Amino acid sequence: MENDKVNILLVEDELIIADYMQDCLQKLGYAVQDICINYEEAIAALSKKTPDLVLVDITLKGSKSGIELGHYIKQHFAVPFVFATSHNDKDTIDRAKQAVPYAYLIKPFSEEDLYAVIEMALMHFGRLQQKEQTELADNPVIINDGIFIKHKNRFVKLQLDELIYIEANDNYSILLTKQGKYTIKTSLKNLVAVLPEFFWRIHRSYLINLHHLKGFDAEEVTVDTQVLPMGKSFYPLLVEKLKIIQG
Repeated sequence: MENDKVNILLVEDELIIADYMQDCLQKLGYAVQDICINYEEAIAALSKKTPDLVLVDITLKGSKSGIELGHYIKQHFAVPFVFATSHNDKDTIDRAKQAVPYAYLIKPFSEEDLYAVIEMALMHFGRLQQKEQTELADNPVIINDGIFIKHKNRFVKLQLDELIYIEANDNYSILLTKQGKYTIKTSLKNLVAVLPEFFWRIHRSYLINLHHLKGFDAEEVTVDTQVLPMGKSFYPLLVEKLKIIQG
């Protein structure tokens, strides 16, 4: 069944190579979720549906490279990504390493090479996720309409519809509700992974409940009675999420 397959977002601006990679991936039993040719298309695709893995060429055409896309994925999504490149010089690899990809695919490559790097990346990602879950004993638990968090040595339930926004504070997160604030020992990234889709990131330090969104522009977001900063790179994602028609 298609739902059982690993979904891969392919970011490659050379159409001949993209077609070859898509053919290889399908033969290997993976599902190609989408093919994007630049940074902007990839961001739009990620905002619509999160894949299981992103395979991205380092040297994309346009103002932003695949390395910059890797940095963005690392910051905003709990998704492994693999860099594909025909440049294996020290300078390129050193720049790519800063984004901390889960594997490298050097062009030209075979189906066996492609399979090996994808499986290694998925295994590496899975182990890191398992380690994070083991280390974060205070992680919240989502059950139906509420989130259970550890507060004063016991778990308490906060109604999701009453949760207005969440603010990152180092390795902690501050949850603002209509009843007050709660601080828990878990990262914003971990909360993004467990909260439903109507919680949306508007800044590297803020996650909001879209049900409380009152208005926004490229610089600020009003949620309930609170005014929060809008991260520059998050603005187009929010517009895309809400399917806003801009005049």
